[in-house]
Amino acid sequence: MFGFGPKRPLSADEWDWQLAAFKWLEEEFGNQTAAADRTLALPNVAMFPPSKWTGRARVEELLARVQALTGLSDWPVRIDMIDSRTAFQPMSGPVALSSPGERAAGTFQLVDDGQGGTIAEIRIDVHQLDDEMALIATLAHELAHYLLSSTAREVPGGEDCHELLTDLTAVYMGFGVFLGNSARYGFHTTDELGGTVGSGWYLSGWQGYLSERALMTALAISETLAGRDPLAAKLYLKPHLTDDVRRAFKYIQKRDLAADMAAIDLAEYGAAA
Repeated sequence: MFGFGPKRPLSADEWDWQLAAFKWLEEEFGNQTAAADRTLALPNVAMFPPSKWTGRARVEELLARVQALTGLSDWPVRIDMIDSRTAFQPMSGPVALSSPGERAAGTFQLVDDGQGGTIAEIRIDVHQLDDEMALIATLAHELAHYLLSSTAREVPGGEDCHELLTDLTAVYMGFGVFLGNSARYGFHTTDELGGTVGSGWYLSGWQGYLSERALMTALAISETLAGRDPLAAKLYLKPHLTDDVRRAFKYIQKRDLAADMAAIDLAEYGAAA
């Protein structure tokens, strides 16, 4: 008998890995970030009001907001600014640049705080100041690294899946809208970037590790686990992403998500308790 129900939004392996990842996250962090208590971060003035600050001060202000929304306000973080202009290549003349691959929009490491402890050092590409949506997504991704650093348990899929899990963790923490909107980017810089003063540049490329469809599937799963309607996010998403959320949620509605997650054996992903 043929099945004509909603199609799975991802391949079987990708779908099962996401369920494994969410199960793992709930087991590791559910006691401190219960699904119903997690906030869906939205790009509006209520959550991210306009500011008089620029440069590093603005990054630190946005970081404080992301930390507050994720419940990590007490986790010490130091911001460092980097310039990755050498990672870009000209395209179509002097006003277009494209990332040739994995450009580090941000990095995370734990360093000595000088007082016998550690502090997270998050390094941010200065050019992300031209695109606060991408900047907030990067801050969420790096804070996800911070959260994951607090457990010694193996992650689902092993080290090869660590960055994928970090993206998914940022969605789990409530920042799926920002990661989805920033997975592919294009924006004009407001400063000089290798051209004549005032000429400006147009930057295009991609950031992150999960695809747009995978991010929107993760958003649909995360919001369903939180007891919210994932489609409420579509007002804040790029138009082409709404179909991915709708498709994923339609499939989820025909499933017993809790039962599907319970059936996942994390030992098969090298992440046994």
